[in-house]
Amino acid sequence: MAAAAAPVWDEHQAYEELLYWDSLIQQGHRLHPHDFDRYEELRYWYDCLCYEEELRQYHDYIAAIEHMEDKRYREAGPYDRYVLAKHSEVYPPTEELEAVQTIVSHVECALKTVSDQMDAPKDDERVLRGVMRVGLVAKGLLLKGDKNVELVLLCSNKPTVTLLKQVAEKLSAQLEVEMSA
Repeated sequence: MAAAAAPVWDEHQAYEELLYWDSLIQQGHRLHPHDFDRYEELRYWYDCLCYEEELRQYHDYIAAIEHMEDKRYREAGPYDRYVLAKHSEVYPPTEELEAVQTIVSHVECALKTVSDQMDAPKDDERVLRGVMRVGLVAKGLLLKGDKNVELVLLCSNKPTVTLLKQVAEKLSAQLEVEMSA
């Protein structure tokens, strides 16, 4: 049996539909569970597009900086060379930045799956509403060797210790599944 092909998105139509759902939510309307699932699917698609674009822009930026540094290093005076050398000591290499971004993306995707698992079909509101990057990773200010990044998990109700333990268990299990795949 052949595997089902991934759905083909009409990006303009999908974006218009996402704007429509966003406007309903901003007006205070509550979405039906199947509409909310569609909204979440579109939001995830759009977030992935934005991430890919940011990553492309980042690579372009790094390439431009490296080109400018090479040019400046050849034309730079002794103090400029010193500053550039210090910058290269504290700024993480591309591989390290990409590794951090990959890990954060895996955790975000795993949290989305955990959110889907925790919601019962009868619920109108999701228990876990979303995840946000905060701190150094959100601002792009990581230094060489930074291994700790911060994510904030948004909940529909005040979080409890029980909820924290549930999320931690399910997240650990989901990350193991993703890493073994």
